[in-house]
Amino acid sequence: MTIAKQVREKARVKVGDELLVGGSGRRILLGKPIDLEELAGSWTHIERTEDFMAEARKLWRSWRVKRYLTRT
Repeated sequence: MTIAKQVREKARVKVGDELLVGGSGRRILLGKPIDLEELAGSWTHIERTEDFMAEARKLWRSWRVKRYLTRT
């Protein structure tokens, strides 16, 4: 797939990078997966693994609801 240079540079995509592909209606969406190491330490307010997982599940459920409500 060819992606315009300006778009690649803005999204920091290089040849060989893995991209996620999704879509909605007539749109095709591309995105870079997030490396878990980039997230390390980003939720400093959560100390226990159980609390982290509860928060992650809550966010995941809200994303599923939003995705369901925005389907056309």
